[in-house]
Amino acid sequence: MDLSSIVKTDELFELDLLHPATDEPLGVVFLIRSHESAEVQRVQRTHADKMLASGGKKLTTGKMKAQYLDQAAASIASWDWGDHEIGGEQPEYSQKKAVEILDTHAWIYDQVAGASENRANFIKT
Repeated sequence: MDLSSIVKTDELFELDLLHPATDEPLGVVFLIRSHESAEVQRVQRTHADKMLASGGKKLTTGKMKAQYLDQAAASIASWDWGDHEIGGEQPEYSQKKAVEILDTHAWIYDQVAGASENRANFIKT
């Protein structure tokens, strides 16, 4: 058995967004990348490089939050809002829009980040 094929970090996980109070599916689907995927790792390295190049400047909580949001947004490959809206619109996917939504809706951030970090979501049997 080739052990390198157990975890498929290059595959996508289909996250059915759940209502934060009832855990009922909302009919909104996000395709999620593993936090170990090349795309998310690239964002993490960019932030680490910026921090190292800052010459010892303090890392603020605002910068840390922005880094977490960028990483979670990078884990979203696409989304389908079905017949739902958020903020009065059916948003087109972009990194900027993903960051905005994750920043203003912590319950969505929690589900996206959790799905990306759950290695079991990327194990194919």
